[in-house]
Amino acid sequence: MDKKILARKTFSLDNAELEKAIEDYKASKNDVKKLENLIRVFKEAQVIVPVAFPKKADINVVLKMLRGEPLKKNEEFRMIPVTVSDPDGNKYAPVFTSRDAILETKDFPYMIRVPAEQVVRNVLNEKAGLTGVMLDPQTKGFIFRRHAFTTDFSKQGASSRNVQVKKVSKAEFAVLARNSVEKGQIPKMLFEKKSEFVRELDERGAELLLELYAKPYGDKLPSPYTIDDFSVMALDINEETTAVCIELPQKGLFVQAALSAYVILNPQTEEVYYYMIEKGAKGESNVLCNITPDGRHQELMSAPPVGSELTAVLDLIREEKEEAV
Repeated sequence: MDKKILARKTFSLDNAELEKAIEDYKASKNDVKKLENLIRVFKEAQVIVPVAFPKKADINVVLKMLRGEPLKKNEEFRMIPVTVSDPDGNKYAPVFTSRDAILETKDFPYMIRVPAEQVVRNVLNEKAGLTGVMLDPQTKGFIFRRHAFTTDFSKQGASSRNVQVKKVSKAEFAVLARNSVEKGQIPKMLFEKKSEFVRELDERGAELLLELYAKPYGDKLPSPYTIDDFSVMALDINEETTAVCIELPQKGLFVQAALSAYVILNPQTEEVYYYMIEKGAKGESNVLCNITPDGRHQELMSAPPVGSELTAVLDLIREEKEEAV
């Protein structure tokens, strides 16, 4: 999404009351009345949410929505919510309280302004499979758990102080930020730009990766990575295969963090592939995974021995092609 779009008046929000309610609740050490007030203020607020549109959606209607124009009844259609995940795989509806809270838009190609109450209804829909709402995931990462919207605090009293709302810790944010790059930004750029992205990787290498890993942190938080955390090696294996082997940061590792990545390009057909070696759980092997062009994350097999990762990746691609014939 072009940030110029966010400059439109429809995205101009004043959520000062919501910001104050959040700070009051955090300072109160889980005071029930402060929590009640926070949820009330949130439900009454207008927010910015990322969405995806069905392929069959009328482009003229989509443009109306992006401009913030009201739709007629016969124009309405169901939007596809975009989600973010925490380190445990729980999915949340991302919500932005202002334009200033949006640091990076590449992972969110479309955004619209909606009443927060609409987001709450979606979260409470069990079919959506959402754990809750994550406010300003690129900056604060403040979470409303799903049951916060259904609890009667006047009856629950002190017992309602179980974690209903929380602020994502720096460690949790680091996980979200890293995953957004390794499983989001990099494969998305590869599948969209193909040989152009491979060429950029070859030419700029660690410098480009450092920029990508720093983006989720914006200007308000320091990125924990340096250029020495990355290593890039491009190999022209034959006329049909260019491989880029990427060593990724080894500090702050967590389960499913990518230890290395392998970008494969066929220069003649522009076919591209993206594989990763991900850290396994304690006592378990690391895992060879890939991201498909439609964004699916797949665990393929236990990671091959160190030094033979690229061979294993190329074997998988060859087998895939043979099966397709």
